Amino acid sequence: MTDSKDWQADLYEKVARKSPQIIPFLKYIYFAIIIFLIFGANSYIKKGEIDQFFYTSGVWFGRTALTLLGIVVLPGILGRFGVEIKLTRIITLFRRQLGILVFVLAFSHYQLVRGISIYTDQIPLFPRPIFEVLGTSALFLIFFMFLTSNNFSQKTLGKNWKRLHRVVYLILWLLVLHTGLQRISIWSIFIFTFAVLEVTSLAYYYLLRPKTSSFSNS
Repeated sequence: MTDSKDWQADLYEKVARKSPQIIPFLKYIYFAIIIFLIFGANSYIKKGEIDQFFYTSGVWFGRTALTLLGIVVLPGILGRFGVEIKLTRIITLFRRQLGILVFVLAFSHYQLVRGISIYTDQIPLFPRPIFEVLGTSALFLIFFMFLTSNNFSQKTLGKNWKRLHRVVYLILWLLVLHTGLQRISIWSIFIFTFAVLEVTSLAYYYLLRPKTSSFSNS
Protein backbone atom coordinates (compact mmCIF):
# COMPACT_ATOMS: atom_id res chain seq x y z
CA MET A 1 0.00 0.00 0.00
CA THR A 2 2.85 2.35 0.88
CA ASP A 3 4.61 1.64 -2.40
CA SER A 4 1.35 2.37 -4.24
CA LYS A 5 0.94 5.70 -2.45
CA ASP A 6 4.56 6.63 -3.06
CA TRP A 7 4.17 5.81 -6.74
CA GLN A 8 1.09 8.01 -6.97
CA ALA A 9 2.78 10.83 -5.07
CA ASP A 10 5.86 10.64 -7.29
CA LEU A 11 3.72 10.71 -10.43
CA TYR A 12 1.75 13.69 -9.13
CA GLU A 13 4.94 15.60 -8.37
CA LYS A 14 6.33 14.89 -11.84
CA VAL A 15 3.10 16.00 -13.53
CA ALA A 16 2.89 19.09 -11.31
CA ARG A 17 6.41 20.08 -12.33
CA LYS A 18 5.46 19.63 -15.98
CA SER A 19 2.17 21.54 -15.65
CA PRO A 20 3.60 24.77 -17.15
CA GLN A 21 4.23 22.77 -20.34
CA ILE A 22 1.06 20.65 -20.19
CA ILE A 23 -1.40 23.54 -19.83
CA PRO A 24 -0.32 25.28 -23.08
CA PHE A 25 -0.56 21.88 -24.82
CA LEU A 26 -4.20 21.62 -23.72
CA LYS A 27 -4.80 25.07 -25.16
CA TYR A 28 -3.44 23.87 -28.50
CA ILE A 29 -5.98 21.06 -28.35
CA TYR A 30 -8.79 23.63 -27.93
CA PHE A 31 -7.65 25.49 -31.03
CA ALA A 32 -7.19 22.28 -33.02
CA ILE A 33 -10.79 21.26 -32.28
CA ILE A 34 -12.12 24.69 -33.28
CA ILE A 35 -10.14 24.60 -36.53
CA PHE A 36 -11.52 21.12 -37.20
CA LEU A 37 -15.02 22.49 -36.57
CA ILE A 38 -14.42 25.30 -39.08
CA PHE A 39 -13.35 22.78 -41.72
CA GLY A 40 -16.45 20.74 -40.92
CA ALA A 41 -18.72 23.75 -41.32
CA ASN A 42 -17.07 24.58 -44.64
CA SER A 43 -17.62 21.01 -45.85
CA TYR A 44 -21.30 21.05 -44.82
CA ILE A 45 -21.85 24.34 -46.65
CA LYS A 46 -20.03 23.25 -49.82
CA LYS A 47 -21.78 19.88 -50.02
CA GLY A 48 -25.15 21.26 -49.02
CA GLU A 49 -25.61 18.24 -46.81
CA ILE A 50 -24.11 16.44 -43.83
CA ASP A 51 -20.52 15.25 -44.28
CA GLN A 52 -20.46 11.79 -42.71
CA PHE A 53 -16.83 12.04 -41.60
CA PHE A 54 -17.38 15.28 -39.71
CA TYR A 55 -20.74 14.06 -38.39
CA THR A 56 -19.17 10.91 -36.95
CA SER A 57 -16.34 13.01 -35.51
CA GLY A 58 -18.97 15.22 -33.88
CA VAL A 59 -20.59 12.19 -32.28
CA TRP A 60 -17.26 11.14 -30.81
CA PHE A 61 -16.59 14.67 -29.61
CA GLY A 62 -19.76 14.34 -27.56
CA ARG A 63 -18.73 10.98 -26.16
CA THR A 64 -15.30 12.32 -25.27
CA ALA A 65 -16.86 15.34 -23.54
CA LEU A 66 -19.08 12.96 -21.56
CA THR A 67 -16.08 10.90 -20.48
CA LEU A 68 -14.05 13.95 -19.48
CA LEU A 69 -16.97 15.35 -17.48
CA GLY A 70 -17.08 12.14 -15.47
CA ILE A 71 -13.34 12.38 -14.88
CA VAL A 72 -13.60 16.04 -13.82
CA VAL A 73 -16.26 15.38 -11.15
CA LEU A 74 -14.54 12.24 -9.81
CA PRO A 75 -12.23 13.95 -7.27
CA GLY A 76 -15.18 15.75 -5.66
CA ILE A 77 -17.16 12.51 -5.40
CA LEU A 78 -14.27 10.64 -3.80
CA GLY A 79 -13.55 13.57 -1.48
CA ARG A 80 -17.10 13.62 -0.13
CA PHE A 81 -16.87 9.90 0.60
CA GLY A 82 -13.55 10.49 2.34
CA VAL A 83 -11.69 8.32 -0.16
CA GLU A 84 -8.17 9.53 -0.81
CA ILE A 85 -6.59 8.44 -4.08
CA LYS A 86 -3.57 10.60 -4.69
CA LEU A 87 -3.72 9.90 -8.40
CA THR A 88 -6.92 11.96 -8.63
CA ARG A 89 -4.93 15.01 -7.52
CA ILE A 90 -3.63 15.09 -11.09
CA ILE A 91 -7.22 15.58 -12.26
CA THR A 92 -7.67 18.40 -9.75
CA LEU A 93 -4.45 20.00 -10.97
CA PHE A 94 -5.91 20.39 -14.48
CA ARG A 95 -9.61 20.47 -13.61
CA ARG A 96 -10.15 23.97 -14.99
CA GLN A 97 -8.45 23.17 -18.30
CA LEU A 98 -10.29 19.86 -18.59
CA GLY A 99 -13.58 21.65 -17.91
CA ILE A 100 -12.86 24.08 -20.74
CA LEU A 101 -12.06 21.10 -22.98
CA VAL A 102 -15.44 19.59 -22.06
CA PHE A 103 -17.15 22.75 -23.31
CA VAL A 104 -15.12 22.96 -26.53
CA LEU A 105 -15.88 19.31 -27.31
CA ALA A 106 -19.57 19.61 -26.38
CA PHE A 107 -19.94 22.79 -28.45
CA SER A 108 -18.27 21.16 -31.46
CA HIS A 109 -20.43 18.06 -30.96
CA TYR A 110 -23.59 20.14 -31.18
CA GLN A 111 -22.44 22.12 -34.20
CA LEU A 112 -21.32 19.10 -36.24
CA VAL A 113 -24.27 16.90 -35.33
CA ARG A 114 -27.07 19.48 -35.51
CA GLY A 115 -26.16 23.16 -35.35
CA ILE A 116 -24.56 23.72 -38.75
CA SER A 117 -27.29 21.71 -40.48
CA ILE A 118 -29.92 23.91 -38.85
CA TYR A 119 -28.13 27.18 -39.71
CA THR A 120 -27.82 26.14 -43.37
CA ASP A 121 -31.48 25.03 -43.56
CA GLN A 122 -30.52 21.42 -44.21
CA ILE A 123 -32.81 20.39 -41.36
CA PRO A 124 -35.63 22.44 -39.75
CA LEU A 125 -35.16 24.23 -36.44
CA PHE A 126 -38.54 23.04 -35.17
CA PRO A 127 -39.70 20.65 -33.97
CA ARG A 128 -36.69 19.15 -32.20
CA PRO A 129 -36.74 15.87 -30.23
CA ILE A 130 -36.82 16.27 -26.46
CA PHE A 131 -33.40 14.63 -26.06
CA GLU A 132 -31.89 17.37 -28.25
CA VAL A 133 -33.58 20.10 -26.21
CA LEU A 134 -32.15 18.58 -23.03
CA GLY A 135 -28.69 18.27 -24.56
CA THR A 136 -28.78 21.88 -25.74
CA SER A 137 -29.87 22.95 -22.25
CA ALA A 138 -26.87 21.13 -20.77
CA LEU A 139 -24.58 22.85 -23.28
CA PHE A 140 -26.07 26.23 -22.33
CA LEU A 141 -25.22 25.61 -18.66
CA ILE A 142 -21.75 24.32 -19.52
CA PHE A 143 -21.22 27.57 -21.42
CA PHE A 144 -21.71 29.58 -18.23
CA MET A 145 -19.23 27.36 -16.43
CA PHE A 146 -16.81 27.92 -19.31
CA LEU A 147 -17.24 31.71 -19.11
CA THR A 148 -16.38 31.71 -15.42
CA SER A 149 -13.46 29.26 -15.59
CA ASN A 150 -10.84 31.93 -14.95
CA ASN A 151 -9.17 33.67 -12.02
CA PHE A 152 -10.98 36.96 -12.61
CA SER A 153 -14.42 35.36 -12.33
CA GLN A 154 -13.38 33.35 -9.30
CA LYS A 155 -12.16 36.47 -7.49
CA THR A 156 -15.15 38.57 -8.57
CA LEU A 157 -17.82 36.04 -7.67
CA GLY A 158 -16.17 34.89 -4.45
CA LYS A 159 -18.25 32.23 -2.70
CA ASN A 160 -20.86 32.48 -5.45
CA TRP A 161 -18.33 31.08 -7.92
CA LYS A 162 -18.41 27.72 -6.19
CA ARG A 163 -22.20 27.84 -5.97
CA LEU A 164 -22.46 28.61 -9.68
CA HIS A 165 -20.27 25.68 -10.60
CA ARG A 166 -22.52 23.34 -8.64
CA VAL A 167 -24.80 23.56 -11.66
CA VAL A 168 -22.73 20.59 -12.84
CA TYR A 169 -25.08 18.42 -10.77
CA LEU A 170 -27.99 19.50 -12.98
CA ILE A 171 -25.87 19.15 -16.11
CA LEU A 172 -25.15 15.52 -15.27
CA TRP A 173 -28.85 14.67 -15.04
CA LEU A 174 -29.68 16.58 -18.22
CA LEU A 175 -27.04 14.47 -19.96
CA VAL A 176 -28.47 11.30 -18.45
CA LEU A 177 -31.77 12.16 -20.14
CA HIS A 178 -30.06 13.39 -23.33
CA THR A 179 -28.28 10.07 -23.81
CA GLY A 180 -30.90 7.78 -22.27
CA LEU A 181 -33.83 9.08 -24.32
CA GLN A 182 -31.92 8.24 -27.50
CA ARG A 183 -31.15 4.69 -26.40
CA ILE A 184 -29.69 2.86 -23.44
CA SER A 185 -25.99 2.54 -24.19
CA ILE A 186 -22.65 2.40 -22.44
CA TRP A 187 -22.58 6.21 -22.61
CA SER A 188 -25.96 6.69 -20.94
CA ILE A 189 -25.02 4.13 -18.27
CA PHE A 190 -21.64 5.83 -17.76
CA ILE A 191 -23.06 9.30 -17.15
CA PHE A 192 -25.96 7.88 -15.09
CA THR A 193 -23.42 6.21 -12.81
CA PHE A 194 -21.64 9.50 -12.17
CA ALA A 195 -24.94 11.36 -11.66
CA VAL A 196 -25.99 8.80 -9.04
CA LEU A 197 -22.58 8.94 -7.37
CA GLU A 198 -22.84 12.74 -7.17
CA VAL A 199 -26.22 12.56 -5.43
CA THR A 200 -25.12 9.72 -3.16
CA SER A 201 -21.88 11.45 -2.18
CA LEU A 202 -23.72 14.69 -1.43
CA ALA A 203 -26.24 12.82 0.75
CA TYR A 204 -23.41 11.07 2.56
CA TYR A 205 -21.43 14.26 3.07
CA TYR A 206 -24.31 16.30 4.49
CA LEU A 207 -26.26 13.56 6.29
CA LEU A 208 -24.10 10.59 7.19
CA ARG A 209 -20.45 11.59 7.39
CA PRO A 210 -18.69 11.52 10.76
CA LYS A 211 -18.83 14.92 12.45
CA THR A 212 -15.07 15.04 12.86
CA SER A 213 -14.30 14.50 9.18
CA SER A 214 -13.36 17.26 6.78
CA PHE A 215 -14.00 15.80 3.37
CA SER A 216 -14.25 17.88 0.22
CA ASN A 217 -17.69 19.00 -0.90
CA SER A 218 -16.53 20.68 -4.08
